[in-house]
Parts: sequence; structure tokens; C-alpha cells
Amino acid sequence: MPFFSRRLVIGVAITLSLIVAATMLRLALEWRQALADIDSMIVTPAAIDLAADSPASESQTVDSTTSGQAPQPQAPGPEAAPTLSQESMNILLLGTDARPGDETTRTDAIVLVRIERDSGRVSMLSLPRDLWVSYPSGGEGRVNAAFAIGEKRFGLGGGAALAKSTVGRLVGVKVDNFVLINFQGFQTLIDQLGGITVNVPEAIYDPAYPTADYGTVEVHFRPGAQTLNGERALIYARTRHADSDFGRNQRQQLVLMAIFNRIRERGLLQQLTSLDDYTGAMRGYVQTDMSHSRMLEVASFARSISPDDVLRYAIDSSTIIDLRSPATFAAEPAALKRIVSQFTGAAVSTAGGK
Repeated sequence: MPFFSRRLVIGVAITLSLIVAATMLRLALEWRQALADIDSMIVTPAAIDLAADSPASESQTVDSTTSGQAPQPQAPGPEAAPTLSQESMNILLLGTDARPGDETTRTDAIVLVRIERDSGRVSMLSLPRDLWVSYPSGGEGRVNAAFAIGEKRFGLGGGAALAKSTVGRLVGVKVDNFVLINFQGFQTLIDQLGGITVNVPEAIYDPAYPTADYGTVEVHFRPGAQTLNGERALIYARTRHADSDFGRNQRQQLVLMAIFNRIRERGLLQQLTSLDDYTGAMRGYVQTDMSHSRMLEVASFARSISPDDVLRYAIDSSTIIDLRSPATFAAEPAALKRIVSQFTGAAVSTAGGK
């Protein structure tokens, strides 16, 4: 090979090596920052004596978050995608509208998500915020107050423990993990994703949607598919004056599925580039008791999920009984048992993605 050609080849090889090295360094730094962001979100539930009131788990596998120091994983490669360590997993999603300076954190969006490793089955169950329940720690009240009561009574992590135990005892399954997101974080995530597409079933008009400054504003949504930014998506998920909290539960599920669709479209479950952009945007808005390894398991499992196959259920107006004031309403026992059987797959369901 002529001397000039050898120099050209060597120069190209060195240039490519530098590009690869710089790229790997950038990914390593992004991953390190992402882990730091995630660490700031992890909260270990308080060790309070609620075990006697909680259902037995379908699996005896214990997450490392609650049994010691969480492992520090390396950035995952496509050749070593982790699988779920449990046959089934129940994750409680909580949304709070707490404003800056608020001492009380009521969880006004409550969705229990169940994933099953072997069948690939995924189902969601929405609970109305005003559902009247018994707290395993004693007393009774609205289900959306469980988190706040737990935090006040048991300190940091007590809210997660009491919310998980309250919902678990109500539906008769062990809640393995929780994820709580402030609605401001919910809005930030959607904007970071570039908006979401929601197919609005029917027109929505709310003449008095509450604003952050304790005022109200008129809001409208036309029927049909439309792209919503974070602010509009949050309004759509939270408005209820046009119908009820039960209608709002259905809208929350639609928005959750739209977020999942957008994440899949952007390939965020398959690659790590710009991961720190998302974790950084969510820092301060999210709490969870999922370990690093559990997060990777769930993300890996989510790659194979088709949004059209996610089964959706809700405790709605057809499955409740009114209670005497100051109580609100409770789930009718037979109806609740039927819904939970469908939610867990113990009974045949035709819910589909509806």
C-alpha cells in the first residue's frame, strides 16, 4: 500500500476510534446522570406493621429495594435484556395535584397495573378517588387520603406503605411497588416526549376547571384524534365537571396509554440516548420504591407489550353502593369480586382495550 494511502487509512481509523470513544463516554456520562436522577426518586416504604392486613403475594420474590442495598447495574445491552423475576407484578400508579407549599398530598389519580410474565398479559384497574375504604392502620376514609395519612403518621415512606396496603387489601392482591408523580411532573414528561395523541371519544366542556392559582377557566375538547401538549393533556385527564370522577378515570387511562404509545414510537425502551434528559426532567416530581433492577425488568417487559392488548377496568358508577354521610360510597362486594377476577385473569374477560 502506498505511503499516502496508509496514512489516510490510519487517519480515518484514528478518527473513527475517537468518535466511538467520545460517543461511549457521552453515553456513560448520560447513564451515570440518569442513575443519579433515579436514585433521587427512590423511597423505601416505612417498615410499619401492616403485614397481617395485606394479602399474600402470588410470588415470594422480594425486591432488593426493600431487602437491602439496591444493586448498581451497568447500562443494559440488547443481548442481556432482563426478564421479570416474578410471575406476576402489581404496581400502584398514583398522581397527586399537591401545589407548592401544600402539606397534604392526596392522590387523585389511582391506577393499579398488573403484568404477568408468562402470558404477557397486562391490565389496569382505576379506583375513584372518593371511594370509601378501611385503612389497615385503623380508621376509614377516602382512598385518595391513604398516602397523606401514612406520611403524616409514619413519616417519609409511610404514605407509600399505607397506600399500597390499603389498595391491596381492598382488591385482595399484594401490591409490589408504587410510582407517584406530581401532576407538574406528568405535564413535564408529556412535553419532553413532544406531546401525545389522544382519540377523544366525545366532546368535553368544563366551564369551571380549577387552576393552580385557585381560580377557574373554561376548557373545551373536540371529539376525535388530536395531539395534546402537557398542559392540555393534564387538563383532559383531570377535568370532571362535564361528567364525573368515573369519566375522569377513563380519560386518565386513555392518557396513560397515549404516553405509552409515544414512548414506544420514540424507541425509548430500546435505546439509552438522551435518557438523562427524561430522568432530569422528572427529578423532584416522582417517587417510587422500585429498585434499579426492577425498573430494567419492567422496561424490558414493556418492549413486547402491544397497547391494543392492555385490558382496562374500573370501579365505576355501576359497581358502587352509596353510604351514609360523611362517608361517600363503597364498592359493592359482588361487583368488586367480579372486576378483580377479570383484572387478575382468574375469570374470562372481554374487556380488551376498552
